[in-house]
Order: sequence, then structure tokens, then C-alpha cells
Amino acid sequence: MHRVLLLTASFGAGHNQAAYAVQEALKERGASAEVVDYVSLLNPALRSFAKFSLIQGVQKAPGLYGLFYKSMSRIEPDSPLQRYVNHIGITRIQDYIDLFAPDVIASTFPTPMGVVGELRRHGIVQAPNVSIVTDYTAHRQWFHEYSDHYFVATDEVRRDLVRYGVDERRIDVFGIPLRRKFSADAVGFLRSHRQDLILQLGLSPDIPIVLLMGGGSGVLGDTSDWETFIQTSGLQYLIVCGQNRRLERRFAQLANDKVRVYGFTSEIDRLMAAADVIVTKPGGLTLTESMAIGLPMVLFKPIPGQEEINADYAVRAGVAVRAQHAEEAQAFLQKIMHQPHILQDMRRAAERVPVLGAAENIASRLIDLAGGTVTSPLQAFPSELQMT
Repeated sequence: MHRVLLLTASFGAGHNQAAYAVQEALKERGASAEVVDYVSLLNPALRSFAKFSLIQGVQKAPGLYGLFYKSMSRIEPDSPLQRYVNHIGITRIQDYIDLFAPDVIASTFPTPMGVVGELRRHGIVQAPNVSIVTDYTAHRQWFHEYSDHYFVATDEVRRDLVRYGVDERRIDVFGIPLRRKFSADAVGFLRSHRQDLILQLGLSPDIPIVLLMGGGSGVLGDTSDWETFIQTSGLQYLIVCGQNRRLERRFAQLANDKVRVYGFTSEIDRLMAAADVIVTKPGGLTLTESMAIGLPMVLFKPIPGQEEINADYAVRAGVAVRAQHAEEAQAFLQKIMHQPHILQDMRRAAERVPVLGAAENIASRLIDLAGGTVTSPLQAFPSELQMT
């Protein structure tokens, strides 16, 4: 039985969901797979500071977050700062690897991949170090001399990595991994039972349903931007607040026969299948799940960095529109009430985007890579960037 260690990071739900999707597919193939949150291995003070800084940066100062994102992408791979980042939590990760003894290690977040890369550099870890990129772009933090293989969503992401110096033969374009509940069979079942789902939610199948979702941290701006519109628009709403209890309490005051409010829920697939359109942040997993279901998207306030690039991809594909302000999103929602063909066109566009099967393909390839340990690094840098 091959042993696969999946490293994720709980900065938002998407990285975790991708890891669990691959874990499901690995177990179906008889492998032993364990998911570990890299953040949980950090010093508690550092862990709290990192999470608080990220959430506050996204909520309060998205422009500064964008500058941080771009600046981190400019760091040279052999710079002192990058070497420092690649050593954060290295002792705890090494201890866990020694305990689990994996045949292959895969990361859905770049920092643990870099840490494992340093362990590979010094010969402490022999198992292949694999990257699972969970956005429709590849930040330079994903680039490491001792990352042995990459799984990416699109040819465009593959080209990003090749520009950084990764050998394209070491990149598989499989898509972003989704959990079994978003498989073709599961999606087909949900679609065929959509009216039943709507009735189970206590809503009407004759009035458009808006899924309002701010991501794992419930980041969806000021509730006052939405409260009046929700009560007067004539639409129906499924509001998912994630872990944001304050947001949940605020929206709960609006709950009635046309408004359903949720905190964290494991039934996003059912809510997506029932909805006519989703208003959300453009995380890589959320985009992919929505396209798998065939759910048109309004991408709300993409922050500079990966969210903007994800949003650009979805808009080009014809499955989404962008809205920088609540008024823009609300104007689109009013428009579709009178022009339903807009959503029909977006649903057809989603059917043309290949998003299914990534988890299964990644799992099969990981098992192949687990068949033998890597005894020497797979060269990723062009000769002129060779590290010393």
C-alpha cells in the first residue's frame, strides 16, 4: 500500500478541499493518504498572527494585499528571504514525515511545498515533492528547485511555470481537484432533482435563487450593502457566511420564506445545484465547483493577485461577470430577472469548460510517483539560474 502525505494550509477553505478531494481519490485506489494542515504545525503565536494578518489584509486593505502578492512573486528563489520562508515550520514537518514515512508528498499550498523542497535539497527527505496548484495562475512561490512534479488547472498555468524555468515534461494539466460530490454522476443526480432540492429548502422553483457566498471566512463586504436589496429585490436567497459568526448573526435577521441563512455548511453542492446564480469571491475551488455544477457567477470584489486572475479566466470563459461594488452585482441580478437568456448562455458556457476528473487523474499519477523514491533532484532551473 502506497503512503501519500497531503500538506494543505487553512488560509481559506479551498486548499483544504483540494487536499481532501485527492485523499478521497487515493483511498478509492487503495492508497493510504493523510491530510495535514501545515498551519497547525506552526508556533501558535505565528499561526494566529499569519491568519489574522491574511484575513484583515483581504478585508481591510486588499490593495496592500495585492502589493504583497506581487512583491512575493518577485523574490528570487535563492534570496535570503525566500530561504527563510522555506524554513518556517521545517522541524515539525520533518518530524511528521519521519512518523508517517510517505512514499510521496503533495502540497496544495506553496509554503509547505517549499519547506519539503529544502528537506529534499539536504537529502533528509527522499520522497518526491509534488505541487497541486489550486488557482488559475501559478504564483512564483510555487517554483522550487526541488519540486519534482506539478499538477495545474490549465495550459496557461503550465506556461507560467515554464516561464519560471520548470521543465514542461514535469507538469500535468489535469484541472483543480474536486471532491466526489462534484463528480459527473453526482452532479447529474443533483441537476435531475433540482426542483426537489428547491422544495426541500422551502423555496419556490418559480423565482430565481441567488446563492450569496463569501468564502470560508465569510468575506463579502458590508452587510448594509445587501440588507435592503435582499428585502426588496423579489429574488430568493441562500446566504452562506462560512466561519464568520458576526456575518451570520446579521443576515439571520433577514431570514424568511425567501431567505435562508447558513454558517459553515458541508452541503455547498446541494445549494449550488438549487441556485440560479452565485455571488462569491473568485477562489480557485469555488470557481471550479460552480463550473462543474453549471452555475453562473457574479465575482464580487476580486482582490489583486490570484483572485483577479481567477476572475479573468472565468469571465473569458463566459461563465461569470465581475462586480467591484454591491450596486454592480445587484444591477446584474435585477437584469437576469427580465433577461433569463443571460444565465442560459452562461450555463452553456460552463458545459464547455473541462473541470471534472482532476482528483482521479492526480491520484493515479501520485501512485505512479510513489512507486519509487527519487534519489536525485529533478532539475527545475535553467542552467543560468542554477542555485549554489
